[in-house]
Amino acid sequence: MVTIKDIAKKLNLSYSTVSRALNSSTLVNEKTMKLIQEEAKKMGYTPNALARGLVLKKSGIIGMIIPDITNPFFPALARGAEDAAVKRGYNLLICNTDWNIKLETRHLKLIEERKVDGFVLSSINVENRYLEKLVERDYPLVFVSRIYPGILANFVGTDTEHGGYLAGKHLAELGHREMAFVGGKFKVGSVQGRYLGFLEALKEKGIEVRGDRVIEGEFTVESGYKMALQLLKRDRRVTGIFAANDLLAVGVMKAARELGYRIPTDISIVGYDDIFISSLPGIELTTVFQEKRKLGELAVNMLLDDIQGKENGKKSTKKIVLSPKLIVRKTTAPVRVTGNS
Repeated sequence: MVTIKDIAKKLNLSYSTVSRALNSSTLVNEKTMKLIQEEAKKMGYTPNALARGLVLKKSGIIGMIIPDITNPFFPALARGAEDAAVKRGYNLLICNTDWNIKLETRHLKLIEERKVDGFVLSSINVENRYLEKLVERDYPLVFVSRIYPGILANFVGTDTEHGGYLAGKHLAELGHREMAFVGGKFKVGSVQGRYLGFLEALKEKGIEVRGDRVIEGEFTVESGYKMALQLLKRDRRVTGIFAANDLLAVGVMKAARELGYRIPTDISIVGYDDIFISSLPGIELTTVFQEKRKLGELAVNMLLDDIQGKENGKKSTKKIVLSPKLIVRKTTAPVRVTGNS
C-alpha cells in the first residue's frame, strides 16, 4: 500500500509538503501540487480516511437517530437523508432507539465519541439531559419530523396540526359526528399536533370527542388492533376514527373487520404518513401524506450547511415546515343515516 512517505521519497520532497498537496492546501504552489497529485495517482495512492479525518478534524460521517426502523416511515426518511449525504461526500450512520430513552442516550454518546461531524435526530420527546448538554455545547444537529420540547435548534418537519386538521375536516364533511382518536404516545410532539388539529376541525363543525374515545398506545399495527378492538366492543356508535399513523390505522382496520364492520360503509378510518403499504390492494387507506424522503434530504442539507457556516464563523437557527396533504382512498365514505346499532 502506497503511503505519503513513499510519494515524498520518490519526489524528494518533505512529508508535510506532500500531505498538504494531497489535501489541496493553499500553502503549496500550484505547480508542486499538480506534480504531487499526478505522481500519487500514478503510484496508486489511496488516502487513509481516518488519518485524513484527523488532519482535517472531520470524519466525513453524520449520524442519524431514529426511534423505530421497522416503521416504514423512518426507512423512507433515512433513504432521503442518505441520498443527500452521499451527494455531498458524506456517509450516514443510522442508530435505532426502539423508543428507549436509555438507548437514545447511548447512541448520542457513541456518536459524540466517534466524532461524527453532526447528527440528525428524530427525538422521542422526553427529557434527555445528555442531549440538552450537546445542544448547550452547540454540537451540530438537526431535529427532523419531531422536535425536543423547549430546545431552540434546527428543525425540518411537517405541519402536523394542519395534517390533523385535514383528517378531522374530511371526516366531519362526510357527516361523521361520533368519532375517536387512536394515538401513539402522546408525549411525542407530532402526535399532540395531529390530535390538536383534529380537534380544531371538529370544533368548527360543533363536534366534540369524548375522553373515552381518545386512546393511547404504541405506534404499531398490533397496538392499533388492540385499542380499536376494546373501543369498538364497548362503543358501537363510533363511525369515524383518525389514527395517528398508518400502522395504527391498519390495526384499526383489522379490528373493525374482525367485529363485522364494513369499511367504509359502517366505519371510516383515516391514517397519517402515507407509507408504501397504504396504497396496496386490500388496504387502500385514506391518509395524510407527508414527504418522507424530502424531509430526510432537507435535514441533512441543513446540517451540512450549518457545519459549513460554523466553519466560516456564521451561526443561525433554521426551521423548515412542509405542508401535508390528504390522500382520499377507500377507507372513508359518507356516514350512514341509520348509523351503527
